Amino acid sequence: MNTPQSHSTRRKFLQGLGGALLSLPLLDIHAAKGDPISPKRMMATGVFYGLMPHYFHPKEVGSDYSMPRLLKPLERHRSDFTVFSGLDHNLGGGHPSTKYFLSGIPVTHAKGYEEGNISVDQKAALHVGSATRFPSLTLGCESTPENHISWTRNGAQARPIKEIRQLYNALFRTPGRQEKEKANEVMAEEDSILDLVRDQANRFQRDLGKADKEKLDQYFTSVRELELKAEQSRRWLEKEKPHTDLTVPNGIDSLTLRERTPFFYDLMALALQTDSTRVITFSFTELGRASGGFSGVSQGYHALSHHGQVQRTMEQLSIIETFYTSQFARFLDKLKAIKEPNGQTLLDNTMALFGSGMSNANSHSNRDLPVLLAGGGFAHGEHKHYARNGRQSVPLCNLFLTMLQRFGLETDRFNTSSGTLAI
Repeated sequence: MNTPQSHSTRRKFLQGLGGALLSLPLLDIHAAKGDPISPKRMMATGVFYGLMPHYFHPKEVGSDYSMPRLLKPLERHRSDFTVFSGLDHNLGGGHPSTKYFLSGIPVTHAKGYEEGNISVDQKAALHVGSATRFPSLTLGCESTPENHISWTRNGAQARPIKEIRQLYNALFRTPGRQEKEKANEVMAEEDSILDLVRDQANRFQRDLGKADKEKLDQYFTSVRELELKAEQSRRWLEKEKPHTDLTVPNGIDSLTLRERTPFFYDLMALALQTDSTRVITFSFTELGRASGGFSGVSQGYHALSHHGQVQRTMEQLSIIETFYTSQFARFLDKLKAIKEPNGQTLLDNTMALFGSGMSNANSHSNRDLPVLLAGGGFAHGEHKHYARNGRQSVPLCNLFLTMLQRFGLETDRFNTSSGTLAI
């Protein structure tokens, strides 16, 4: 029987584990399968407050549909993307559920799934492993901590890079000799810490109950994954980074969202082109300073999303939402202009997802999510509508499973999926 003292010590220890899990990155080192010349890539842009449904979803089904207002910036890419209606995660909850856009499973329900509430990007990153310098890049422009959309299989949110300068340095700035020595010292210290916590955890195992042992098993997994990440860091530390002619201006991170967003997309295109990573997520939550730099926008993003069908308010919101689709279209321009060694374009080999875990923010609806998928070698050019079966929609995870299979994973299941989609 456990004594009161052992209960207290156990609680403190497991609380410490929980805190550590929040910041542990996930990495499983396996060489990516497939064509080494033109590998498959995946990226996803997530918008926190949804997209006004009547401006996003086409009325017609098939290829001969009229472009709604928010999709008009993508008209020149009509044959390169598919827009979906009728897909969601069968979730309610409004804003708190938006962060599960790429996983479909709330963290509170993760225990019932083999890989928890892992998001599609992190699942793909596991497949990439050490084949690239970064198994994945998680980015956020004015992204608040509680609303990140990337989740590891341990139920931790992957914290995004929010500064362009930091992203640029990570991709292209080669550290000097002293920086490398310091990095090696830090990694050696981390190794010692990992050895210590593993020894402590092993000593505690005897006195833990079943539930706590499960938490401890999760922790051991996290420790191992952190060790793998350290191994990868060592491996890539001495490898030269790619060069680029792109420069970023001084003070770039003090600019507005409207001014910074193109730089994020430019760096994402370069990261994919140089094979620095094959998996990227990019999220928007707030506008930041000066209403994001949008002319004609005088209210906060959240306030505008609750427009109450007031046309003047919806017009302001549409300025923001049209900017998001316009910048995504510009990103597709860049991918399409980059030629791969095999003669294809970078867009041919990149699955580019755009959408949100919320449909109508005005009514806090998470049903019939706004989603489109571009590139990746699929047969695009249509609006596909999936009918609801009673209260159940077609799982959005079916699309994610389809993407993962195209990415090279040999799997017939992803989270809440019930099958794949024909694209």
